[in-house]
Amino acid sequence: MKDELADGNGNSKSPTASPREPDFDVPPLSQDNVFDALASRRSRYVLLTLRESDGTIEVDELVDTVAAWETGKPIDLVSEEHCKRVYTSLCHSQLPKLAMMGLIEYDEGDEVVARGPYAEQVDAYLDIAAARDENVEI
Repeated sequence: MKDELADGNGNSKSPTASPREPDFDVPPLSQDNVFDALASRRSRYVLLTLRESDGTIEVDELVDTVAAWETGKPIDLVSEEHCKRVYTSLCHSQLPKLAMMGLIEYDEGDEVVARGPYAEQVDAYLDIAAARDENVEI
């Protein structure tokens, strides 16, 4: 997990803890948007992981966590093929979708992810879903 971010000049800075307004227009989260975001188990695992992290997390670490939760195994027992499938799915589907909803901030170039400005709006629903998932301990 990254604790510091580079500002483009090689200087490091700490990530902000408070939510920021997105740089693009994010539609308000309707109940349909919330349920759409939480329909995918991988998306729920992404949101849970980010909620438990302190700031920004690298995509590779996120992939490891999601793959381990999906299989119910420690990451060292998860196949490389499964991790590749999770990586592809996250980078091409779940992460962009969650970013468009404002639930996460996804930097494709640096391959880092953080909670988005609207992430707190789904926390109560996320708790209910996680409580029913035998692979997740919250």
